[in-house]
Amino acid sequence: MVPAHAELTEQEVLARGGWHPRYARVLAVASAGDFGFAIVDGNGDGAELEQEWWFWAEGSWQGGSSSGTGSLDYLSSLHSGAQADDAYAAYGRASGPGPVLIRFDGRTCQVSPGRERVWVFVGLAAGRGSCDPPSLA
Repeated sequence: MVPAHAELTEQEVLARGGWHPRYARVLAVASAGDFGFAIVDGNGDGAELEQEWWFWAEGSWQGGSSSGTGSLDYLSSLHSGAQADDAYAAYGRASGPGPVLIRFDGRTCQVSPGRERVWVFVGLAAGRGSCDPPSLA
């Protein structure tokens, strides 16, 4: 089902996430339905990244949970297992500039890396708890 609203964007994450636009940079963002996920470098030096869930509610994107995910230098190719309702998220750092292939819920999806080769994937499962977390294809 296609949502009746805009996808989550870098600009939305900066504007509504409490980040100072002069220092913070969104490395990657993705959304599916009413769920979004972003990786943010809060002070622009790559020392401490944040992973953030976002939710569409009351006519706009709302920040959900946020958690530290370590340094950009140590970001591996896949971090998976984040789940909110029927939405699953994964993120990582691509080895090169090309697309990353993700296997999720019986299909393969192509994800383009963003800044610093960081990528984010959000997928909606056919039924809650009915599939494995996203993995690299």
